[in-house]
Amino acid sequence: MTMPAVELTLSKKTLWDWPVRICHWSIVLLVAACWWTAENHEIVYHSYCAYALLGVVLFRCYWGFFGSSSARFNYFLQTPAAAFQYFKNLTQRDVPPSAGHNPLGGYSALALLFLLLLQIGLGLFSIDVDGFDGGPFADYLSFKTSRLMADWHEITFNILLGFIALHLLAVIYYLLWRRQNLTAAMVHGKAHIAEPIQGASRMHLIIGIVFAATLVWLIM
Repeated sequence: MTMPAVELTLSKKTLWDWPVRICHWSIVLLVAACWWTAENHEIVYHSYCAYALLGVVLFRCYWGFFGSSSARFNYFLQTPAAAFQYFKNLTQRDVPPSAGHNPLGGYSALALLFLLLLQIGLGLFSIDVDGFDGGPFADYLSFKTSRLMADWHEITFNILLGFIALHLLAVIYYLLWRRQNLTAAMVHGKAHIAEPIQGASRMHLIIGIVFAATLVWLIM
């Protein structure tokens, strides 16, 4: 695949730190595991996967405030006008790669995190049709309300699948049209960008792990 001319002038530098990459691929695996365990009525394992997913998403949200520069919300979330301008130029081919999420991708990442939290939150209050297996907070609601939560849990998952499909289409578009391999960058963390990212401190990393693990432990 021919490299875009703009990338020929830039060397590869670190774009995504390892916590971002671990969060990304953990979310991929855990969403698939949650789906498989739900489809096969393995509710106990479904709960384990959901708690693990909650921990990863909570840490990723924390990392959006205290992580490396490219992971921070204030770094990749731009104005709606900037996102619209970026959308209008989607057909352009030879454009410089974004040093992180582009203006549209930033909102997409935020929406995905919100949907994941909503999906898990609804699951915490849901109960099965027999009333035997449910989330840790299902007993605080009536059976009818918990079943309503379960219905919304399923609806939200379908919306989440739509966003995941859109994300995959965007990855393919960037690979085939703009010749930018976003998947590889999320594996090894490097891309052709002008400046390397500013890393986060080890203390922030430890605090984030403790923060996410404690919240999940309190919810379980």
